[in-house]
Amino acid sequence: MIGDSWASLHSELHMDSYLCSELGKGISCPIMVASKGKGGEKSRGIYRYMFQNTGCGTKTLFIVEPDYCIVLAGINDAAANWGTKQFCAHYKMILNFLLSKHIRPVIIEIPDVDIWHIYGDKSWKDLMADFVKSTMTGCRMYHFHEYREALKVMLFEEHLMEQVVYIPMECWNEERERINQNLLMADRIHLNRRGYEKLDACIAKAIICDLQQAKDSAFVYQPMNENAE
Repeated sequence: MIGDSWASLHSELHMDSYLCSELGKGISCPIMVASKGKGGEKSRGIYRYMFQNTGCGTKTLFIVEPDYCIVLAGINDAAANWGTKQFCAHYKMILNFLLSKHIRPVIIEIPDVDIWHIYGDKSWKDLMADFVKSTMTGCRMYHFHEYREALKVMLFEEHLMEQVVYIPMECWNEERERINQNLLMADRIHLNRRGYEKLDACIAKAIICDLQQAKDSAFVYQPMNENAE
């Protein structure tokens, strides 16, 4: 698991072992889960850290040649009003790198978190700067819908959707895009342990299902020799 603070807190709250146990409910072979991220990081930084093995670098996670990589990115791109074009460009770079290493990406759909709860106290100059950036990029301030939709469009246009495991928000959150506050910390931005439990259970279910589909497909299309019945 790589990404922003959602990835780093997954490790700090010792949720790697929880996800491992959830995966173990449907996978019989040995399982290892590792997560690493940096708070406040955007998609561009997450991509660059994939080539660094010190500090917040995640290069060491790929040495073991993982089968899947869960990507948590997008909240900070939207919060910083960087625009969907730049966000999708760097996200595609992340996916292409993983696929080139034969690692199947697991994409967590960007949720709505309460940015205004933190940014409401910004100075008027900072708010004006954010407004200007949002105007230049054509995206509303601190709004996540455009980023979600732009990412899905990019995945379909680049024929990447069938190569990833895509987990929509409603799979683990009953309130769809906006997260149930009972799943968040007091800052209304980060998941608490209960939130991670629900997310991890959904991730595990999606990966187990993906593995089963791959197994069934391999069985159906397995070449048969002349002596096979």
